[in-house]
Amino acid sequence: MIHGLTDVGQKRTLNEDSFYFETGKKGFMMIVSDGMGGHNAGEIASTMAVKALIDYAKENDMFRDPESSLRKAISFANKKIYKAACRKASLSGMGTTLVVAVGNSKKVCIANVGDSRAYHISKEKITQITQDHSFVYELVKNGLITPEEAKTHPRRNEIIKALGIGPEVYPDIFFLDTEKTDKLLLCSDGLTSHVSDEEIFTIVNRYSRKAATEALVKLANEYGGSDNITVVLR
Repeated sequence: MIHGLTDVGQKRTLNEDSFYFETGKKGFMMIVSDGMGGHNAGEIASTMAVKALIDYAKENDMFRDPESSLRKAISFANKKIYKAACRKASLSGMGTTLVVAVGNSKKVCIANVGDSRAYHISKEKITQITQDHSFVYELVKNGLITPEEAKTHPRRNEIIKALGIGPEVYPDIFFLDTEKTDKLLLCSDGLTSHVSDEEIFTIVNRYSRKAATEALVKLANEYGGSDNITVVLR
């Protein structure tokens, strides 16, 4: 079972996040995309990314070779967004983050570009699978600032990799072995900028998937809701 929810938050007037999930005989696919750009260009970019992955999945078996499939699907999506941005001045510079998971109850392949995240949650612990492609994450990784300092850094929203901002993009790929009782959460940074990993862990293990997604979005809004908030939980 998978449940997803998106919310505009408390500060924005437009929701530039998009999400999608599906399940079938071979397994599941989950997607979260967080757009950026002027006017409504971010919304267009995130929607295009999700649609491109869905279209690719309809024509190709994503489960036979998930890593190769995800790389090709993301390249396909990137080219579509980049070409659209080049053709129309109002869309110039638009881009989007992307985190996508393809798998089954035992094995999952995850790809990400940007700072939307994937978490593996068991009964014992929560583990962030993806690594943010952001300016502040590079500072943390190189020991220049602490994770706590990153949360309030003036450049914390600066992304260094995204779909659509160049002719090519290279996602990070991760592989995950899971148990049937484990959960997988994909989210935009509208959640993680407000809600801690510990709070996510507690809520996901306390409630049903539907109730947990609702509780996480509500908590992010209670903490300020400074951005759009999207959660997809399996």
